[in-house]
Amino acid sequence: MTLDASLLARAIPEGSMRYFAWLYSPKEKRDIIAALFLLESELRDTANAPHDVAHIRLQWWRDEIGHITKGNAQHPATRVLQARHNGNIDNSLFDSLILTTAQDIAHSTYETDIELNQYLKGGMGTLLKLAAAYLNDAPTPTILATAEGIGAFIRQVETLRDLRTDVHHGRLYLPLHELDQLNIEYEALAAKEWSSAFVEWLKARCHQSLQQYTQLKDSLVKEEALTLRPLLILGALHEKLLSRLRTDPDNFNQRLELSAFDKLWTAWRAARQH
Repeated sequence: MTLDASLLARAIPEGSMRYFAWLYSPKEKRDIIAALFLLESELRDTANAPHDVAHIRLQWWRDEIGHITKGNAQHPATRVLQARHNGNIDNSLFDSLILTTAQDIAHSTYETDIELNQYLKGGMGTLLKLAAAYLNDAPTPTILATAEGIGAFIRQVETLRDLRTDVHHGRLYLPLHELDQLNIEYEALAAKEWSSAFVEWLKARCHQSLQQYTQLKDSLVKEEALTLRPLLILGALHEKLLSRLRTDPDNFNQRLELSAFDKLWTAWRAARQH
């Protein structure tokens, strides 16, 4: 089973960063990548719906996730995942996606980086962990853990890029303990101008995340990198995005996007490298 053109366009809009992860996936596995990104899109829309609607939709998705293993999935995305379901899939990972969506609906905050990292891994980290499990016949614990790490990094980049937008909508994906140390109040984040101390802290945070991601990539042997190739391409695109944020703090004032050429070039180089 495959997704129709309209659903495919929603899951992986042509030219988007997720499109390149799909493009460089093995042809026989592209339907899985598209289905996972469509599921992500549905859950994101659920989190952004009005509160009452969001909870109704979340319950529907909670039930639908359970249908995958029972063989009676209804949504096109879950029907694809159901058809490709294999013994490598830890069904609790789907539950983690639901839990993370519930956190977004509740506008949960995170006291420490440990709590924040649990959120990052529970959402995009889990999605890419599922991708690795579907892509590989016998994924090793290293492959699954690395996929989770790539996903957590990607979600962190998204939260940093969208910081102003998220704050405007009442969401905050920064550790409260460190903001307290900087004497940064939530209201200050909504201000047009941020303090120089906060901007420098953001730049340092970007730099630290880039270093950690480099270490994650460098820890892979060639065979592991090859099997994670589409995920590493998506990671490379977000790595490029985060580098732009770090070098020019003014980019935090807009929803920074890579140019079409930057995406094409970065994806091609990452594909060649891995």
